[in-house]
Amino acid sequence: MESVDSVKNNNKSKQKGSEFAGWAMLSRVRPELFGCAMIGIVIFHLCEDILFAYKTGGNGYKTAWVYDKLIGSSGVEIFVILSGIGLCFSMHKDSSIAGFYKKRVIRILPEYLICGVLLWGVKDIILNKGSLGDFCKDFFFVTFFTDGVRTLWYILFISGAYLIYPLLFNIFSYPEGKEKSRRERRNKAIIAAVMIAVTYLMIMWVKRKAPNFYKRTEIALLRVPVFFYGAYLGEKVYRKKMISGLDLLLPVIGVILKTMYAMDRTNTKIRWNWRFNGRFAVFLFSIAMLLFLAIVFDMLKSADKLRILRKLLRVTGKYSLEIYLGHIVVRALMIKKWGTKEYLSKYWLYLICTVVIVAALAVISKMTRKWFSRKKTEH
Repeated sequence: MESVDSVKNNNKSKQKGSEFAGWAMLSRVRPELFGCAMIGIVIFHLCEDILFAYKTGGNGYKTAWVYDKLIGSSGVEIFVILSGIGLCFSMHKDSSIAGFYKKRVIRILPEYLICGVLLWGVKDIILNKGSLGDFCKDFFFVTFFTDGVRTLWYILFISGAYLIYPLLFNIFSYPEGKEKSRRERRNKAIIAAVMIAVTYLMIMWVKRKAPNFYKRTEIALLRVPVFFYGAYLGEKVYRKKMISGLDLLLPVIGVILKTMYAMDRTNTKIRWNWRFNGRFAVFLFSIAMLLFLAIVFDMLKSADKLRILRKLLRVTGKYSLEIYLGHIVVRALMIKKWGTKEYLSKYWLYLICTVVIVAALAVISKMTRKWFSRKKTEH
């Protein structure tokens, strides 16, 4: 007869085994995944700069070229999907919409105020010798729509995503008592598919009717369907749903499309529309990458392997916003001051300045949250 402890251990192993093939693993290793996504974004920007600076080859050109073709901007898509998942957990923890918006404002606004003033103050007023009006247009993202200035586009994008998320949560969350209903899951999947398809159709309409506006804003527009998918996936992760064969269809298509478009960019005879179709391919391919990374880190976590690597990734994921803002600001100012080639030759300075800004932002963010938490307790 089995002991009580052995029965418990068997039950735990069975439960763990069933969860291994489930979406819940994205929750278990979410900090590591955020860290991977953020590192991927930094490397992508570096590769972009190398390809721009050394168009004829040399100085890491081949490595950057391979990374751009195989991975590209997938880190951004993974980051957006994970953000949608994280917001779902946040809303389940506290369903107050006012509280939700307050947390988001506290998280983003102080750090953007600091980095926005630093970036646009130095770039517009000191380096460009512009006016306060130039500063304001950049700071409030007016030039994103009028001139395609993309430097901190993600802050504008994620702010808009936060604004609409409570509505998405109401659409994709399961009604009370229907968490196990297959019909309910099917209905949510249909709604998500329709929303994503309609969004792409609207973007195609904008591309055709207002091509210049599309060129300036496509970097954000084509990430809206990605966020919708993350918002939809969040409920499946939260409810620990299994990964079905239908769920695997998108990443399989993504790998095929990514392969096609990687070949397209090396063969000028095909001439696909890269910006639109390419971002769609990267979206689906990023789902495959997300699943692959989640499986790998979930196995490493279960086996308690590579602790230092996993800890570094968790820290990177924890301070992902600070790293994004810090490295973008330093990169933009150095390129403006010295040009891309000179900036790459001073990469050590870029790293030092980025670490300093990230550390300062992390301290300020912690102090801000503590201050608001203390005010809330006092009231």
